[in-house]
Amino acid sequence: MADFEQDLQKYRRQMDAGFKNLSFPPDMEAEYTSQYLERNIAKQRTALWVAAVLMLLLIPFDFSVLSGKPQEFYSLLRIAIMLPLLVVSYVCTYIPIFQRHFQTLAFGMVLFTGLSTNLCVAYANKLGQHLPYEGLILVIFVGFLLAGMGFRLSLACACLLFLSYCLLATLYMPQHPLLMHELIFIFGSCLVGGAAAYTLEFQSRLGFLQKGALRSAAKIDPLTNLLNRGAINHQLEIIIDHAFREQKFITMVLLDVDYFKRYNDTYGHVQGDTCLIEVAKALSKGCRRSLDFAGRYGGEEFILVWFDTKPEEMARLSYLISNNIQQLNILHEKSKVSEYVTLSGGMATGIPSETLTSSVFIQKSDDILYESKNSGRNRILCYTFPAKEFTS
Repeated sequence: MADFEQDLQKYRRQMDAGFKNLSFPPDMEAEYTSQYLERNIAKQRTALWVAAVLMLLLIPFDFSVLSGKPQEFYSLLRIAIMLPLLVVSYVCTYIPIFQRHFQTLAFGMVLFTGLSTNLCVAYANKLGQHLPYEGLILVIFVGFLLAGMGFRLSLACACLLFLSYCLLATLYMPQHPLLMHELIFIFGSCLVGGAAAYTLEFQSRLGFLQKGALRSAAKIDPLTNLLNRGAINHQLEIIIDHAFREQKFITMVLLDVDYFKRYNDTYGHVQGDTCLIEVAKALSKGCRRSLDFAGRYGGEEFILVWFDTKPEEMARLSYLISNNIQQLNILHEKSKVSEYVTLSGGMATGIPSETLTSSVFIQKSDDILYESKNSGRNRILCYTFPAKEFTS
């Protein structure tokens, strides 16, 4: 099957395979990350607003319990450095080059905010002025839930903040009975926030796959897993346009299962569906390159399109189709042309031009298909568009 048709199935395959490690294959991961950043830029701006509001609210209360050098140190980190950084970061969310790397910037901002909080708490407590540690818990939850970082980045950030608090508490803070409680609460916030962040990212990735699968389902025939009529028309326009620009041949064939109504009447509709599925699989084997595709045009009618083929290749393509169907050996007792299921087809090839459009290709292939049926079926007739007639 062509890469285009394979690509339509990738979301469903990934859902079946699972993603407990919160990662996709490289191409899909890049697509998810792009959409994730686009969706989360508003949330990241909200996180910056929340951080700024919380900082402004806490400044007067923190000043009320600090004095001297701790207050000066606090003013330097929180007012002189952090507030301007928040403003600069907010502006960066509107600049495309920074938007693409904002997870990294968010990691740096949350880490710096948390570390500055830890330093202020440690320095104040070392000089006998009690500054509450709970600000670190707020930073951790903002990092997990609002900053727009992936689970791994937010978890790494939270762990670094917890370890830094433990180290500063051991080296500089007076040992007091509630220190262990503080560490447990901070560690607990990492656990709860981490579990929430994992769940949010898991649901985000699942939603990404579900939306992709729904988009794909709209392009895939549910019975044969080939392109449906709408997707055929879309992909055909892409190939026609590309071939027109590059002045390359394309080859199209419309195929019809011979006496399929009799097959259904004889074996039943369930067996008829099975027959169409097997025929579809056999036909898709003939489309190997990225722009080639196979589709179900309607009922028992199929279409194959090849890009960059020459007129002299039509005989080989016709043989390939007939041989793949013959190897199925699907019994058809009521057929007038063979004991087994066969196909009739109309194949046309040419270089697209302003007048040789997709509709012209389809109409000519359809006309030749009917010629094939009227001349005895179980055959593929071919036609090459005259270059002078159809080039502009």
